[in-house]
Amino acid sequence: MPKKVVAGDKNRFDDLPDDLLRRILYFLPGDDAMQTCVLDTRWREIWRRTTRLSFVYDGWSFPTCERFHQLVKLIIQLRENSPLTYCQINPFTDDVENCIRFARTRFTRTEQLMEYVLECRVEQLVVCPGDNYHDKTLSLQYGLISRYLRTIDFELVDFEGSSLDFSDCPALEELTMRGCNFYVCRIVSESLKHLQLIEFCSFPEDYRIQIYAPRLISLRLGSLDGIAFDGFRGLTPLLEKMPLLETAFVTIAGMCSDSCGSKREDFNDPSCTCCDDNCVLLNGLSNAVHLKLTAQPKMFIYRWDLAWCPIFGKLKTLVLNEWFTATDLVCILQHSPVLKKLTLQFDNTENFVGATISQKTIEQPIVCACLLVVEIGCREVDQGVRKILKILSICGIHDKQISIKNRRWHWDSMMFL
Repeated sequence: MPKKVVAGDKNRFDDLPDDLLRRILYFLPGDDAMQTCVLDTRWREIWRRTTRLSFVYDGWSFPTCERFHQLVKLIIQLRENSPLTYCQINPFTDDVENCIRFARTRFTRTEQLMEYVLECRVEQLVVCPGDNYHDKTLSLQYGLISRYLRTIDFELVDFEGSSLDFSDCPALEELTMRGCNFYVCRIVSESLKHLQLIEFCSFPEDYRIQIYAPRLISLRLGSLDGIAFDGFRGLTPLLEKMPLLETAFVTIAGMCSDSCGSKREDFNDPSCTCCDDNCVLLNGLSNAVHLKLTAQPKMFIYRWDLAWCPIFGKLKTLVLNEWFTATDLVCILQHSPVLKKLTLQFDNTENFVGATISQKTIEQPIVCACLLVVEIGCREVDQGVRKILKILSICGIHDKQISIKNRRWHWDSMMFL
């Protein structure tokens, strides 16, 4: 018969491997995980070597900010500079009473905490506000310095200074910024591969931020899901060349400051003052393999950029909504020689009713011989859709290549097929 273990003879956790104990600590809140240090020296050492930390002040687990500050101080004292792979920091204020009284938030200790986790060689850093501070922002005026940091996720952070430069983070590959405010002239990173500026980020209204990320592979600018009425505030950023870019989703919507004030919506109209001295987006996106470009019709940036005649030499899949004109569509097809799939999504086709194409435009050859499929999503096949079909026919696209889907029952998602 198997011998029964007498209660109290042995701690049930003693036979568990370190990896499993580490897994248990992973699911515990920060203060509960730290309290396991009192069990024995083995638990203490395992806790000290844990590579994931969360400093989350939620207002429920801690009766006061000061109690949370004490916990953070104790954690740092016990862990010292033990390496981290992941850390989440929910910004907490230095003085809640002053925040309420003077309607401002100070996050000095949060900045010190960020410096600490960077000293711990953290690889993935998440900085986002707790529920109590949904209307506050953390202001950062200094650059990050780390040879180990690979991923950053910022939410509701104000960036100030002449440049947001990540040159001192040579391993940084993924950067996500949600609802952040930018008071800088440039965003710079030589190493960045994936960039997201989403959930109503705010850019300056009196100048364009330049984005320099020559190794970028994917870009998402605007809303997370690509819905045309989301986007960003302020002037559209100017994208510098991205020779390695593969995928880009860009949404320009109503809160963007780039809207055409001309009644004729004609850049040659003297009353139109929306023109820029540079190609803002499309030159930077010209090396993409997959593009989704959505905008509200009054947003002129794509149309203005097409006047610079960028060549999309690698573009294979393209998704557009109703921002373009007939001439714009022909221009895109003329400058996309390897395009295989074109998706057009329409909620309103009034802009295409009575659309015409100049003889000069159609005299240029259409070289997209690789185009296999054109998908049109619309509410109904109205006069505007028929005009689009006629334009596609002029461009040499046959009926058998075109698929029309009723968007009342079908929504072609963001994914490129």
